[in-house]
Amino acid sequence: MTQRYINNSIYGVDSFLRGDSWIFRLKINDYELVIFIWNLGLLIVPWLMSTLLRHIWRRTHFDGIPYKLLGMIVFFLWLLFIPNTAYVMTEVRHLLDYCPRDSAFQVCEQNAWMSLFFFIYALFGWIFFVYLTDQMRSLIEEIFNHLVGAVFVAALIPSMALGLLFGLINRWNSWEFFIYPAEVAATIPAYFQDPVSFANWLNFSIFLYILYFWGHWLLKDRFREKYPLR
Repeated sequence: MTQRYINNSIYGVDSFLRGDSWIFRLKINDYELVIFIWNLGLLIVPWLMSTLLRHIWRRTHFDGIPYKLLGMIVFFLWLLFIPNTAYVMTEVRHLLDYCPRDSAFQVCEQNAWMSLFFFIYALFGWIFFVYLTDQMRSLIEEIFNHLVGAVFVAALIPSMALGLLFGLINRWNSWEFFIYPAEVAATIPAYFQDPVSFANWLNFSIFLYILYFWGHWLLKDRFREKYPLR
């Protein structure tokens, strides 16, 4: 097993969302509420990028090199930030030690509500994960066809699983790709060379496929009422 790389740069959330202000002392089971707000705010970024990309397409049809380049840049930014939706689902892990193991039925009367808080928090991530993936899939089907849209989803989810693990295990943030591109890229080989890392990536990919297709089946009609998908 290769040694796990953990990013500790000053540009990471673990560094700059720290301080002596009262806002940093607001916590739920040692989980800072400022990070809760920050993570939910990050979910808006891929929505903005996909909305902007759809607007550019419908106004220009990417006619001309400048618009093609602009479309590629916006799509790349979407790819960088879309794993944050799946990452939010993993925040339920902060429940793991909320109650002593020797408690009756492993439930504590004090703070029993935390289980629902983190469940709803993770549920937000799941809904955004499904909706924003479908939003981009819809645009790709509009530009190309349904087959390309299906291939896009099939390729996206393993990539998203890798991005999720970059944040969860290695503590990389989406924007740090622009600050440490070589270091971020150097993290990739471990997930295909180390058996434990590869197993993590494979299992996350499988679970994300399940969550996506399940969510797509459950929620697509409701989304289509307001945001029609092709």
